[in-house]
Amino acid sequence: MHLSILPLLALATSSCAFPALFGRSSMRKTSELFDTRIAESLAYPPNGWELDENAVLDKDTSMIKLRIHLEQQGMSDFQDLAMKIATPGHELYGSHLPQHAINAMIAPKDESRDLVMNWLDKMGVKSQASMAPRGDAILVEASVADVEKLLGAEYSVFERTGYGETVIRTLEYSLPKVLKGHVSFVQPTTFFGLRTMRSTISEVKPVSLDTESVNAVEAVTGCSGSTITPTCLANLYNLTSSTSTQTAGLMGVAGFLQEYASKSDLTTFMSKYKYFSNGADTYTCTAVNSGSCPTSPSSPGAEANLDVQYARALTKDIPNVYYSTGGSPPWLGTGTNTNEPYLEFLDYFLALDSASLPNTLSISYGDDESTVPLYYATEVCNLFSQLGARGVSVLVAAGDSGVGTSCTSGSTKTFTTSFPAGCPWVTTVGGTTGNTPEKAWTDGGGGFSEIFGRPSYQDSVVSTWLSTDTTHSGVTSYFNSSGRAYPDIAAQATNFVIVISGSAVAVTGTSCSTPTFASLVQLLNSDRIASGKSGLGFLNPWLYSTGSSGLTDITSGSITGCSGVISGAGFSAVSGWDPATGLGTPNYGKLLALSQAT
Repeated sequence: MHLSILPLLALATSSCAFPALFGRSSMRKTSELFDTRIAESLAYPPNGWELDENAVLDKDTSMIKLRIHLEQQGMSDFQDLAMKIATPGHELYGSHLPQHAINAMIAPKDESRDLVMNWLDKMGVKSQASMAPRGDAILVEASVADVEKLLGAEYSVFERTGYGETVIRTLEYSLPKVLKGHVSFVQPTTFFGLRTMRSTISEVKPVSLDTESVNAVEAVTGCSGSTITPTCLANLYNLTSSTSTQTAGLMGVAGFLQEYASKSDLTTFMSKYKYFSNGADTYTCTAVNSGSCPTSPSSPGAEANLDVQYARALTKDIPNVYYSTGGSPPWLGTGTNTNEPYLEFLDYFLALDSASLPNTLSISYGDDESTVPLYYATEVCNLFSQLGARGVSVLVAAGDSGVGTSCTSGSTKTFTTSFPAGCPWVTTVGGTTGNTPEKAWTDGGGGFSEIFGRPSYQDSVVSTWLSTDTTHSGVTSYFNSSGRAYPDIAAQATNFVIVISGSAVAVTGTSCSTPTFASLVQLLNSDRIASGKSGLGFLNPWLYSTGSSGLTDITSGSITGCSGVISGAGFSAVSGWDPATGLGTPNYGKLLALSQAT
């Protein structure tokens, strides 16, 4: 039986009620609101982005949805509690929290809200401001011209080279000095956005729908040697031991960047590749942040179809939801330029009641950690910690560029790490390939965060790797050995058969391994829920302790990268945890027994 945390929270905070926003007047002198400081300044746009000098931007008619995020209190105390909730053997294990209890622990100061609203009033945009649902931010919708005056900034149009994506951003903005310690960041300003983690090396190639006719030796039933199907994964990862009908719980799949899944393609895929005879063939699309759910998209996304098709094929009758999230580039020169959608995406989930939350969430989107401002990365990671404490298991892709491509930071050579893969509050999935034996996929992401420190749950295994593995001795100067290490686990990542617009293609990337492993986690969560237990929630403390014996250690292959920049760059798969394949790949039967006993 789990202990109730609510009495503990009552001692930590007196109330989670928000004060009247406009009922107080600040005691600060008005002049202080115009004594500003530079809040952030970038010398250049992030790697891969450049100023679009030919773009026409009407600053009086183009609008921005501005998010002024307030400094939260008590985050370290909350995260200490969240770690206890996720740690097997602790008396609070599995006692997941309602959001109002979390908000009570970390709510911003009343003074912070009052100061910001006073500032907006003096700048003439108070009437365009509103409080975010959880009270942690103030939202302002105003013209680019008004936002420039507010922030002392100059916005321009920037384009991501080779992608056709454009956004309105600034390289520098200022805030009143009096707001120091009250406002943690303002967006959209200096963060340019995320991308999908699909490999650009062998992203999509045509194959036959009739993969059984491929002339290849099947070392594992259903694995032709050239393509991966649900049958292959079921046999490779011991899903054959799962014989019960499962309907409890909810599986979630994240969708960004106007990636739309096709229900007709899912029908075609399931009719050909369905493994479980008692598996459902449908999913629900939920629009988030003004996203869209077209019933028959003219150009279905490879990422969206991949995620939906494999999650659906591996989760039996468990309901699946695809969260189609708006607010992404390209900005077309008119209308409203919105925030990059990660914050809005996570806000959506944290506003849901516990019964409406997915038990597992698969995310195949991210970017180079170096392109993400520290305050933004910190806030997103903090939101992930709240989602884990709510009882959601979050799995994210490790990336598809090994240890990096450009591998430089200014004049310094360094491995490149991914975000949010390097956040310690998510479970990061690396990539493998082959099955005789299964080995590390050369382009699978792995490494050590430059901004997040190593969490306690992985300290022992990472310290062991650092002290015993000699294969990395020549590249130690290129990574932060004290940082959060990833991936945590791995799964197949190459040549997954999917259906797009009625035709079969093969795709490659950790976007394949992530929904694969996430689907197995959902099966574990559903089994626990059906037995009257809580879901696993934040997985990592369990995976690095009890759950590790349910994983198959991968000891061959390596990840590479930094071609022409750093000789010998990469990490090898070795006995025990390593930054190529983490703790290893899943054995569902063993993981099920371990989760039932926890």
